[in-house]
Amino acid sequence: MKKLILIYLLFTVSIVAQEKIHLEYEEWDLKSFKENRVLVSEQEGIWLDNISKPEMDIFRAKGNSITDKAMIICPGGGLFFSAYEKEGVKLAKKLSLNGITSIVLKYRTYPRRGSVIDWAETLWDKPQMAIDSAKIILPYSSKDAMTAIEVIRTNAAKYNINPNKIGLMGFSAGGAVTMETVYNSTHKNQPNFIAPIYPWMDIVEKQEVPNSKPPAFITCANNDEYKEIPVSSVQIYQDWIEADAKVELHMFSEGGHGFGMNRLNSPVDRWSQLLIDWILSL
Repeated sequence: MKKLILIYLLFTVSIVAQEKIHLEYEEWDLKSFKENRVLVSEQEGIWLDNISKPEMDIFRAKGNSITDKAMIICPGGGLFFSAYEKEGVKLAKKLSLNGITSIVLKYRTYPRRGSVIDWAETLWDKPQMAIDSAKIILPYSSKDAMTAIEVIRTNAAKYNINPNKIGLMGFSAGGAVTMETVYNSTHKNQPNFIAPIYPWMDIVEKQEVPNSKPPAFITCANNDEYKEIPVSSVQIYQDWIEADAKVELHMFSEGGHGFGMNRLNSPVDRWSQLLIDWILSL
């Protein structure tokens, strides 16, 4: 993954979504630099960083069997950037084609002056600094997710969505945003179901199953290079089981960290179809 980051180039690109919604947010004390830069990798696709103004891109349900369900997607990226295409748009398009309205959330990320290479060095060479910075930004990112849920719920009729069938999911740090949200949300902004995908739980302090007990879909690879992530994934599963909540866990022997919608020609490639089957079963 580190090698991939080194080949990123600045690039201007637009994501084709059916609608873009800018979310309201409270001003913060953190200073932003070069807002919403776009970085492109041949293998990883589009990444965004320095997101200081949250927004969401909506992909309406298509196909022969359109449902009344929606899924808000939080891409990963250590809360320093957003793996917007691999862990956002590609999945949103697939869900949309399977009748599920999908929303890719651009939640706020930690502002930084340096390049993506500087970020890589921080994460790999100074992991505690990365964790401390992520803990600072997580409440803001989670607030953006809550706002997104509330906006979609308020406008459910416009999008032909059942206001009680709005899900939230995220990859890695986006999984942390998902879990931080479900642990701290209120009735108006609670997700009705969740899907933490290889969630980074080191930065999530409160970890108590909420009274709403939203059904959960969890997936991860046993050989994730961040050894704590498979353990945390199993812990979420156990917590939901103990709370007598509906939960499904898929642990793959291989896949590493950050597989997202990349095709690895291994069983882990099936995870997104398993997710779709699970959503449709709710």
